[in-house]
Amino acid sequence: MSAHKFCFGLAILVFTGCGEPKTKIVPDTRLSNSPAINDTIDEGAITDLSTRLGTRQYKQIDSVLVVKDGTTVFEYYQNGYGPTKAHDIASITKSITSLLVGIAIDEGHIPSVDIAVVDFFKETPYATSWPEDKRAITIEHLLTMQHGIDCDDYADPNKERFNRWLRSDDQIASLLKMPTKGRPGETSVYCTASTQLLQQVIEQSTGQSIERFASTHLFEPLGIDSFKWEPASKQRVAMGYGADACPRDIAVLGRMIEQEGKWGDDQIVSSNWLRECFQPHGTLLGIDYGYLWYGEPYSVDDKKIESHLAMGHGGQFLILFPELQSIVVITASDYDQQIDFYQLIQDFIIPVCK
Repeated sequence: MSAHKFCFGLAILVFTGCGEPKTKIVPDTRLSNSPAINDTIDEGAITDLSTRLGTRQYKQIDSVLVVKDGTTVFEYYQNGYGPTKAHDIASITKSITSLLVGIAIDEGHIPSVDIAVVDFFKETPYATSWPEDKRAITIEHLLTMQHGIDCDDYADPNKERFNRWLRSDDQIASLLKMPTKGRPGETSVYCTASTQLLQQVIEQSTGQSIERFASTHLFEPLGIDSFKWEPASKQRVAMGYGADACPRDIAVLGRMIEQEGKWGDDQIVSSNWLRECFQPHGTLLGIDYGYLWYGEPYSVDDKKIESHLAMGHGGQFLILFPELQSIVVITASDYDQQIDFYQLIQDFIIPVCK
């Protein structure tokens, strides 16, 4: 790989896939820092990544965005996507839900993650039918996927169980009827359905709809207007599996996190909450799992590089590399799981961040 460097300044390097119409891309001022911060970039790494993304192997990737030191250094779109077109972000929504829980705690609406979830359903029809084996589930158990519910999405490759739950007339009742496997707090079991309980936790504690609370306390302060919740059922949104947003807006979320929860003069979410989010509380897929965030290590030149990772089905990623002061956003339509994203990130994206 070429080690040649070239002047960067405030220019944003934008690439489109082969055959894509060329349009003028207006830089996002939220992701444009001082030119002195990034005055050189590895031209070889940029060329290698853009060439790789244009191959048939990665045709299902719709966008890649790399932000280093607060400045966009690489932006790539194909398959008809662009800076202003929202994309499904799937389970990245879980990690955003975690931020909202943290904000509600920061503001004193929720006293602690140790509160039993059933306490937030006292004024609902579920209060009297809540199963005894699920009364010990706390907010933290939902955030760490240590709820004890026998609902492992990774053991449901054809999504048959998930789709049955999704189509059920009452998703909360359907979840509460699922069997348990061990006590809460023992092991991590990835269950998308369990995150649906967090909508009631936030709404009951704040007195606001989840849409209003998220807009007022997270999206509006960051200038994010593309985020749209996917409806889950009547009066409910998909807390853990579905929303649409533009890649740049997801990068802004990453930038806020990178700045320890601050955006301008505003503290959006506390640094204490972010530390809890990224602190390992268990493992999923063999890697660390915090509060609905993964901690996945990469290896480059025999050096371990830690990451904070939100990811979703089909190849949706928000990755923070604290050591490299870099943020990566990927959107894709790889629903048949043909792409080795780990290899792509390690071999071609991290070199752009270095």
